[in-house]
Amino acid sequence: MRIAFASTFPPYRGGIAQFNQKLTQALVDEGHEMLCTNWKRQYPRFIFPGESQLTQGGHLESGPIPLLDSIDPRTWKNTAKHLIAWKPDALLVPFWHAALTPALGNVIARMKREMPELLVIGLMHNATSHDAKIWDVWLTKRFLKSVDITWTLSEQVAVRIQDLSPNRISRVFFHPIYDQYPKLQTMQDARKALHLPSQDEADVVLFFGLIRAYKGLKTLIRAKELLASRDKPVHVLIAGESYDDWKPYQALINAGASPEEVHVHNRFILDAELPKFFGACNAVCLPYLTASQSGVTAIALHYGIPVVASDVGGLSEYLKTPGTGVVCSPNNPAALATGIQNVLELLPVSPEAFDAARIQYSWNNLAKAMTQELNANADS
Repeated sequence: MRIAFASTFPPYRGGIAQFNQKLTQALVDEGHEMLCTNWKRQYPRFIFPGESQLTQGGHLESGPIPLLDSIDPRTWKNTAKHLIAWKPDALLVPFWHAALTPALGNVIARMKREMPELLVIGLMHNATSHDAKIWDVWLTKRFLKSVDITWTLSEQVAVRIQDLSPNRISRVFFHPIYDQYPKLQTMQDARKALHLPSQDEADVVLFFGLIRAYKGLKTLIRAKELLASRDKPVHVLIAGESYDDWKPYQALINAGASPEEVHVHNRFILDAELPKFFGACNAVCLPYLTASQSGVTAIALHYGIPVVASDVGGLSEYLKTPGTGVVCSPNNPAALATGIQNVLELLPVSPEAFDAARIQYSWNNLAKAMTQELNANADS
């Protein structure tokens, strides 16, 4: 099948770009023809809180052709024209931020006018939260009306979509485990590089990724205080760029009994650095207050590191394989501290558990499942 893929790809940074790149290759391996287009400008500066939208040294010319500008309607027409000329059988459009709806929706509408039989798939990485702003909800509903079918990567997102569009039933897949990263550093080397205590001296719990309020970092900082009675100290390693004001987090760290046991790397972490940060930790913690699914979980499972996660969204769906991690109630420092303690007591982990998860949540299995769904829609 010929599939047009209008979304974000490297050199844009972040999980969505990496996901799209991996999914494209998996679908090509399944025999599909793919035409991918990238953004010329993804987010206008006023809604992007980070330092840069591109990877370090990245140039747009190195990825799929950059055609679409989120706030320039002239590019919407040109993008649609480019994709129509290729005569695709299906158009795959990932959704993760409502602000991109005007651009994506316009491209979809133009293509459907010229190609009424075109199958338009909305790949919903998330939907709006229950306390989302009115404009966020309205734009998400508008996007849902523009697509023929919706795919999700977790049950939680499918349920939320049905709240917004009651007659719509989404096909639920899963977020595969990333497998493109370099080999882990040894714990000894990783901790030495990050100036962390040795394995004999302390356990290390990693909080990784962009820092935003909904990710619950404050819950983890508070939970650490409840682990002070352990014979072996627990250090917290925070690695990621803060999209919030960092001062309240630092004040909470400073107010703790052992602020020197919290190690902060407040910046965007390059892929090449993952072996160091994940190699240094005993467990990965996702204390999220809300969630859809998590690319951080996928990285942890790839590296064979157990996860402690809040039982929100689709996080628990990836920890069903016994031995890969535990879930606990959200926004509850005591429950999170207990979860961390339980995971650390189970060390060392069983490699077989992670082998099973890697097979179950492989890109190959996702591409096969999506191909079956495409064939079923083509036959209906």
